Amino acid sequence: MDRRGRELFEVAESGTKRQQAHDAILHTPAHGHIASDPPVTPKGPYQVEAGLETSPAPPALAPRKPKRARLLLAALCIGLALGAAEEAIRHADHAPKIERLARLMGFGIDQITLIGHRYAYDRDVFDALDLANVRTFAALDTAAVKARIERLSWIDTAELTRVFPGRLDIRVTERKPYAVWSRADRFYLIDKTGRVLAAVSGETLPDLPRFAGEGAATGAAELAQTLARYPEVASRLAEAERISDRRWRLKLANRTTIELPADDEVAVLEDLTRDTALMKRIAAGDTTLDFRGPGRVAIRSEPEAAATASAPMPGS
Repeated sequence: MDRRGRELFEVAESGTKRQQAHDAILHTPAHGHIASDPPVTPKGPYQVEAGLETSPAPPALAPRKPKRARLLLAALCIGLALGAAEEAIRHADHAPKIERLARLMGFGIDQITLIGHRYAYDRDVFDALDLANVRTFAALDTAAVKARIERLSWIDTAELTRVFPGRLDIRVTERKPYAVWSRADRFYLIDKTGRVLAAVSGETLPDLPRFAGEGAATGAAELAQTLARYPEVASRLAEAERISDRRWRLKLANRTTIELPADDEVAVLEDLTRDTALMKRIAAGDTTLDFRGPGRVAIRSEPEAAATASAPMPGS
């Protein structure tokens, strides 16, 4: 081998040794803690890295609750906690502190509006709220307050609505006057169910029907419904008196009195309105027609009826 050939061989041999030394360094563990790399698998012309196919997908994020819902839930929890805490510590003289805290958190009752009433007194409704002891929404028992308001004489229904932050709206509907009921020389305004609404004078609301006697208030609507089928009698009615809570005495405006029996009132009114002679006596006035006897009617003139009225009548 000539000189030039030997030089080329030495250069190639030297390069090969350097490459082997370099590979030995890369595959040798440092300080005995790094393991050698796994053997590389030859790839085909269309093979991709395994990590692109097998890498796990990122975990799905849980749906986030709306911010408003979280706030409402937190407010509800705080309200329940305040309500329970207020009753627990009321006797420990800490109630004022709790109430101040509740107001700062938006649970104080700072304003009350009352609408829908005409005859009921504001003070009666406010007394039903018990504001002396209930000053926050946390301590407000809505169902109990509603029941107390609806027990007031004029109130039919009540609705309570909170208007954030510190207002309470109360809307009521009142009962409608139906008739005037007299009892023991006193007069009361009643609704259709017989509920007493207010004490009135005898001259109040003259266009309303008049009823008298024990038990007349609760039976007034039923009697009025029955008489509506007989306008010849109903149009002349001045007062219907309940006798011993058993039967009715109809007093007409022309001083005619009709004594109805305890039973079969409808049958008596049917016979009365079909009898032309009896209807003429009713139209003439100053007459008493007594239907308490079975199958017969007793007719008396007004002076005779007045004398009979001074003495107790059998069956009354």
